[in-house]
Amino acid sequence: MKFFILTILSTFLTVKAFASTLVSHKAYYKLLLEKTETSSMLEGGEGNSTFSFQKSCEGWALKENFLLSYNLSNKKSSNTYSIFKTFEDFSSTNFSFEHHDKSEINGIINYQGYLKKKGDSLSGKLIENSITDLNYKDKILLPTEHLIKLLKYAKNNEKILYSNVFFGSSKSSLVKKVSAVIGKKKKIKTEFGINSKFKFIWPINLAFFNYNSKKASPETQIKIDIDQGGIVYNYEVNYGDYKMYANLVKLDNLSEKKC
Repeated sequence: MKFFILTILSTFLTVKAFASTLVSHKAYYKLLLEKTETSSMLEGGEGNSTFSFQKSCEGWALKENFLLSYNLSNKKSSNTYSIFKTFEDFSSTNFSFEHHDKSEINGIINYQGYLKKKGDSLSGKLIENSITDLNYKDKILLPTEHLIKLLKYAKNNEKILYSNVFFGSSKSSLVKKVSAVIGKKKKIKTEFGINSKFKFIWPINLAFFNYNSKKASPETQIKIDIDQGGIVYNYEVNYGDYKMYANLVKLDNLSEKKC
């Protein structure tokens, strides 16, 4: 029993230590869309996004904005504006999410929801025009919980992490199977360092699979360069028939809210 208690305590302190390295920040990205398949309706496009991640008294608040302009094969263009917000408490037992999307192709998407996690059980509500019960019985991580575990693996030189993660960013696929392949730590030159022009980052390849599907090929693949504070310096999203490239152009430090 003593060994069990010490193991639990050690695990809690380790997770807390890795959580404390996360940095409250707001990142600004320049986006570029590039066609990869000749059959794609998309010819290209560009846009901007912001990503804010801030520590509050009870947990981590995330807000991501996207503004994209698509160039279509019929020589027309289409615009999309999206806002996605989440809150996850420090214990990763309570989670809320909110998605607003306005697209000239897909119309308007508005939904929100919340989850409570207890062991391997997750339950909550998805709220749109109606209210849908959410219930899962599996080992499922929440997004910040997954990020902390991913950085812990990177720091310990572990190369592969498989996880089920509830993101909430896609109504039709709230949970994703995520395969992460972690590359060797490397030093990059950056203009965003506070004390140095150089940062150590890990290149990580992420593959996202439908939680309920047995398909061997991922729906989406993302390559990121991330540092120990959780700051992503650039990323590449492969949607299959096109790719989106994101480069960090501005980085603000956000003050943590006083409690």
